Amino acid sequence: MVVHGDTVGAEGLRRNLADWLTDLELITAGTLAEKDGYIGYMKPYATSHEELDKDTAFEQDVRSAATTLARAIKLQAGGQLQAADEGLRPANLK
Repeated sequence: MVVHGDTVGAEGLRRNLADWLTDLELITAGTLAEKDGYIGYMKPYATSHEELDKDTAFEQDVRSAATTLARAIKLQAGGQLQAADEGLRPANLK
């Protein structure tokens, strides 16, 4: 999951999406599979794509997120990636 913004809210949105997916009982692929950041912080929207093209560090983080997800999918398909709480249920179900 990659969330970017140009003013505020990217981190909150990433956390909200991650929490929502966890509520759906999906498991995380790992810490590098989640990234939030700001591109062109507080600069005009019209030039934000130019800022994105220049941000090679963010681009590498996006690659790492995609690679982490691909690896997790392979592990899951091979039965090697399981949630640590597999088989346990909360005492109070919704």
